[in-house]
Amino acid sequence: MPERDPRAIARLEELLTRYGVLLRSVIRRHCPRDLGIHTGDIEQEARVRLWRALEREKELPDPASYIYRIAVTTTIDAVRRVVARREEQLEPEATVAMQLVDDAENRPDVRMDRRELMAGMVKALATLADDRRRAVELHLQGLTLSEIADLQSWSESRARNLVYRGLDDLRQALRREGIEYP
Repeated sequence: MPERDPRAIARLEELLTRYGVLLRSVIRRHCPRDLGIHTGDIEQEARVRLWRALEREKELPDPASYIYRIAVTTTIDAVRRVVARREEQLEPEATVAMQLVDDAENRPDVRMDRRELMAGMVKALATLADDRRRAVELHLQGLTLSEIADLQSWSESRARNLVYRGLDDLRQALRREGIEYP
């Protein structure tokens, strides 16, 4: 068995102490509850991925962002594995029955409306100042003000200010695009 690098282990412990809450919250936020996946398993896999990166002497200039990406990609990989297993288990008759279900969310007109709304949202977001845009994007992904502040190395009051002012700017930009949102 290869010898463990004590520097990588110390760096891992330091990062998990500082960003462990971020890692867990991102995994919980992105892990669907209806698939039966245990977030603890995903967290363990994410920790292993982080440890392997540190063993390769990978320098992490923005550790919060790197840990966020590891949490999201590990969660996505776990979801894909579960979905792939379920698809393998489906019988052809069950697949046909699933296709016949009328789902209002997947009607072509509803999907097109959503697509147009998202295009308008992307266009409106692009008009925001960089810091406000980043703050609003993170807020829309579900991060709290303290998580945004940690991730961007801002004070919490700066993060709050950028999120609220950015949301106001976004609402105005959406109105200019003809999109009214309560």
